[in-house]
Amino acid sequence: MKLKFTKGKLSKNVASSTTGTPPPVPRATPVTPLNIFESSMNRAENLLRLRQVQKSSGDTLKSHFSDAHRAAIVLAVAALDAYVRTFVVEKILTKLSDLKQPVPTKLKEHAKEFLGHDGLFDAARHGDLGSRLEKAFRESFEERSFQGIKNIEDAMKLIGQDDVFHTIACSASVNEDHLKRDLGRFTKRRHIIAHCGDYDLNQTPPKENDITEEDVRLCIKMVKLMAGEICKLK
Repeated sequence: MKLKFTKGKLSKNVASSTTGTPPPVPRATPVTPLNIFESSMNRAENLLRLRQVQKSSGDTLKSHFSDAHRAAIVLAVAALDAYVRTFVVEKILTKLSDLKQPVPTKLKEHAKEFLGHDGLFDAARHGDLGSRLEKAFRESFEERSFQGIKNIEDAMKLIGQDDVFHTIACSASVNEDHLKRDLGRFTKRRHIIAHCGDYDLNQTPPKENDITEEDVRLCIKMVKLMAGEICKLK
């Protein structure tokens, strides 16, 4: 079999070139604390959507989807916990690095507590106060919970938000007492699920607590409102 060769230049559609400038590598999209929060909330909502499978499959899977509802509440409250933690740390570092911003009293108290007089003196000598405080706050916050009304209030005072629930309620046009009530209710429910298996241990024998689709919807709605309003704080 003879191979036939075509005379002339090779078509540009076929030829490849090793010269020229390669296309730029696309930049990776940065992942922010809010992105992580939204990802967790998507997971919680995905668990809620499993309800549609139950409706089409009858009642045989009822207990399985009740557990999905419990998991959604745990995940939603945990997402708020993680978001408050990262939000407060970032705001603290911003305030410490910007010499034009006043430092809230609570933040000063914690800085003194973390480093002590000797630590503050050494930081001043070496000029690394910011990095020392960043490390101290991050390590401290890893061991703290940011669930519940008081924990969130205490954390927000570090960045100068002395009445955060009032601020959020006014901004979102919701009742402050109702907001606190709902947050307290779902934080407590999360603890009962995580630490008591969602059983009422005050009864003999212990009774499993009921959970509804509406419970999960209200929890997710409240958590999203909280995170959305916290994101607006300066």
